Amino acid sequence: MLHKIPEEILLMILEQIPCRTDLKQLCEVSKALYDTTIQKLYEKIVIRAEDDWYLERVDVEPFLRTRFEPTSPLCHVRTVQVQSRFHDHLKERCLHYKDLRFYMGMPESERQPRWEKLTASLMPLFEQLEEDSLRSFSWEMGTCVPLQILGARGYITNKQTAIESIYLITGGGCPVNTNGDYPIDLSAFRSLRQISWTGLQSSEEFDTLSRALKNSSEHLRELRLDFVNWSEEDSDDDDSKNFFTSRVLKLSADQFETMFPALKTLSLSNVSLKNAEGGIAYAFNFRELSSLTLRHCSGSEEFLTEVIGSGQTIRLSSLEVVWGPSDNDIDMCGTLSRFLGAFQGLKDLFVSLPGPVETMVLWRSILHHKSTLTRFIFHQRTVNIDVNSPHFEGEMDHLDLSLLPEDRAELDRSELPHPFAALNLECIGLGCTPQLLKPILAPFITTRSLKILHIRKSGVDMRRSTEDLFENLDPDFDEDSLTNEELGADPDPDVMATCDSASEDGSHNERTSNGRKPPSITHSTASAESPDDITEILRLPGGLLQFANWAFGPDGLSSLQVLAFGDFSYNRRFHNHNGLFCRHTWSIRNPENDALQHSEDELIPTFRPIKENNRELRDLIDRNTEFLEACPTDSIIKD
Repeated sequence: MLHKIPEEILLMILEQIPCRTDLKQLCEVSKALYDTTIQKLYEKIVIRAEDDWYLERVDVEPFLRTRFEPTSPLCHVRTVQVQSRFHDHLKERCLHYKDLRFYMGMPESERQPRWEKLTASLMPLFEQLEEDSLRSFSWEMGTCVPLQILGARGYITNKQTAIESIYLITGGGCPVNTNGDYPIDLSAFRSLRQISWTGLQSSEEFDTLSRALKNSSEHLRELRLDFVNWSEEDSDDDDSKNFFTSRVLKLSADQFETMFPALKTLSLSNVSLKNAEGGIAYAFNFRELSSLTLRHCSGSEEFLTEVIGSGQTIRLSSLEVVWGPSDNDIDMCGTLSRFLGAFQGLKDLFVSLPGPVETMVLWRSILHHKSTLTRFIFHQRTVNIDVNSPHFEGEMDHLDLSLLPEDRAELDRSELPHPFAALNLECIGLGCTPQLLKPILAPFITTRSLKILHIRKSGVDMRRSTEDLFENLDPDFDEDSLTNEELGADPDPDVMATCDSASEDGSHNERTSNGRKPPSITHSTASAESPDDITEILRLPGGLLQFANWAFGPDGLSSLQVLAFGDFSYNRRFHNHNGLFCRHTWSIRNPENDALQHSEDELIPTFRPIKENNRELRDLIDRNTEFLEACPTDSIIKD
């Protein structure tokens, strides 16, 4: 039967199989499947560094071994990604730093630079690829790019000129790079449709970017730029002009025309828009643009105002805006509210602002998109003003979301329309203490749209201290007084299941991370996997544990499938502090007492950690990775 299916149809079917392990197993089923599936399996190859700290350690040998096969599968490669994590080693990442320090004072004959090791490992693989076969190339290492790869005489530059997508995370402040000794050359690529570049520093790099934008302006569909750790003060250009518009875009003062007619996605991070030419609103063609991201871009307030005033029909379906306490815009909340009122059709709205702001005003402004909005994030950061805190004057999450007592009262009053009542959100992310979430999420108790709830907590805050993850901001809230019924747990053993046994040494009575004693977990005999689940549940802050039990309980959010906690930015840099939970019914088995008695402070969990093998929920999470990673509060690399 398989041989009767046209190859193009079979390839379309294989597109629905994202797991490489599944594709590999399909290759082993039959020769007919192998011939087609191998194309999909090798369409993209990913070369990962072993560790943040050892970027020179990349293993390409499994790919190189295939060159001895009668028909090398490397002929099917269309995308090459060279990448590393950005979890621990964020400052001075480039291998040049290590080489300069490690070899200082060492005889030249004994030197084996890490930089040369990395290049020597990669080049044999590149040279096995068919000429002009690549359509996408990524260098996501946070280092300079070897001249042999992307320099004027580099392999990619000269042998793969048909590339349409280029993604770069380069070395930022590497002293070799800032001197212009490792210039990247993109001039050979005339068909670029996606350009993404993080970490530009040298004058040569900005010139390279400018030329690439000019060469690709007519067909460019996606532009993502992050000038992290760089500011206009580092430039020798005229201070009265905006660097991005004058130096990079080459936009003149009297230019009010579209520069990128095909652009669909624009993401700018740490790119100053202050004193930008008025024509910048026209350059990006908002009649075609579908996704806009602005992260820490000074002058964003005037940019959005300029867009409204341009009279263009705005057709955005996704908008992400991130401003922090150190950003200088005066009334970003008000400007954003006006911008949201200028058009309709958003599906995604991701917002992080410096608090306090007029939260209810902003929330009501999103009703302009009530018929289309499906994913929403609202996060606030503020400055720590506690003089006794070791983090005094540092940034921190604003956990009450600027909701005043009268705002909370308004959310509780049934006679007033709730700001979220008319929304059919599938995903919502809130940087908020759990004690405030019930009235905010009240409309989703009766509707069945909500699938993912992300309780956001900035990773930089969690790393500073594991204590007081959530401050109790409600003076009337007494978590110790809550019973199972109030938590949403049913003590009837025929309806709900007890969680499996906590440790016999009484560890289930230890205090939670916020210092309070958690409700005890009912004792029972356990399945083999249960103790680990209970351990993870008991590590949760008390307020979060109780909220999760309500959310997944009979009186909670009936459609909720995933509760995410923490910070999932930058490929889950803060994974040790994060949690993913789902609905779960526990089975009661207590050999000591068939007529199990429950005291008021016993908690029967209604949820459990999500397992790696839960394919359905993992697929749901993967489809919403963009949502979970949005509005980061940290930068991908440090100066």
